[in-house]
Amino acid sequence: MNQVSSKLRRGESAYFHWCPGCNEMHPLPDGWQFDGNLEKPTFSPSFKHDGWVGGKIGVCHYLLIKGKLHFQNDCTHDLNSKVVELPDLPEGCID
Repeated sequence: MNQVSSKLRRGESAYFHWCPGCNEMHPLPDGWQFDGNLEKPTFSPSFKHDGWVGGKIGVCHYLLIKGKLHFQNDCTHDLNSKVVELPDLPEGCID
């Protein structure tokens, strides 16, 4: 996986970003629409991660629009229904 911007890494078949709600990297598959903006990306459709979320079983569901994470009301973490800036990759994820 290679860092392609301050916000994104590129894997074999997905872009990856840091999720501040789950405190982990999330993939955005190549099948999603992507506007090509590496610093303020828009991907669609929404992304929903069911399973291990923020250290427990839960849901992380969001839209990524112009560099902002729009967390949906079915999220089980503290950012439920909030909009936050896509954070820079944390130190351990920087090349």
